[in-house]
Amino acid sequence: MKIPSTTGLIQRLPRHLKMSELRVFVAVLEHRSFRKAAAVLHLSQPAITKAIAGLEETLGFKLFDRVANGVEPTVHGRSFAPRAGAIFDELRRAAQDLTLLSSGALGSLRVGTVPMPAIPFLPVAVNRLIDAHPGIFLSLIEERETELLDRLRKRDIEIAILRMALVDAGDDMQAEPLFSEKLCVIANKAHPLAARRSLQWAELQPHRWVMPPADCFFYEHVQRTLDRLDMPMPHHVVEAMSIPLQFGLVLHAGMLSFGMRSQINFAPGKEFLVRLPFDLPVPGSHVCAVMLKSHAPSPLALQLLAHIHDLVAESSPTQPEPAVAAAGG
Repeated sequence: MKIPSTTGLIQRLPRHLKMSELRVFVAVLEHRSFRKAAAVLHLSQPAITKAIAGLEETLGFKLFDRVANGVEPTVHGRSFAPRAGAIFDELRRAAQDLTLLSSGALGSLRVGTVPMPAIPFLPVAVNRLIDAHPGIFLSLIEERETELLDRLRKRDIEIAILRMALVDAGDDMQAEPLFSEKLCVIANKAHPLAARRSLQWAELQPHRWVMPPADCFFYEHVQRTLDRLDMPMPHHVVEAMSIPLQFGLVLHAGMLSFGMRSQINFAPGKEFLVRLPFDLPVPGSHVCAVMLKSHAPSPLALQLLAHIHDLVAESSPTQPEPAVAAAGG
């Protein structure tokens, strides 16, 4: 048997090493017998002999010496043994890691969202996901809708949760409907209008309002909604981009604000909020999870979406969310 050079062996191993031969080597090493290894692997003894001969040919060294009651590894066989064992240990770990990843028990997930409407649902869904899989890591990125779509295309995030009425996702995206949002007017439960059973827009308009900035998508959404109904915008006394600030002013300064239906169920301080009995007779805007068509969602992404679907069902047990067929909103 020709002894290869180190360089030659390094080049040969990746091309010629067969996992089946390596598996036979580990079995023979463990049982010190070709016959016992054949029984364990459900192979014939000639097949075992052939596999060891093939491995020896690839390595360029004899691996076993025959003895009275079986075989013993040569010095080269003993040297090769821990490396062969390590290969199978790594393969077992790889199988375990892949199984855990496929179940969602390990891994990381990057999710893009906007202040509205995702925040009311997302923390609750994230909490459920982490409770189920404590070993995972989530990164939540907050951006405007167009920036989130750019991040998706750069694969900086895996999912973007946003209102499809405000953007066109494009042909390279797929959108999974999560729930249908509805614009509403929110107030503190102690507000003078909170006890009313019906209200007209003229009664709401003069009150103090907090609104997002005029260059914000949500402001534009409110403005378009009111324009379709031929209703003037309210006169707001405070402008605030931050959702916590808006809600804080509703709760502690007695202001009115526009919000989305899901916020009444999931917003911090929700027990002190009320949805005023003023119906904006316009269709709800569909909130979707947007992903690249070219990449299948990870198990973690699928489980997060499942938790959001569960939350939607729990928040509207008697009124299922309408399904939507397309991503266009």
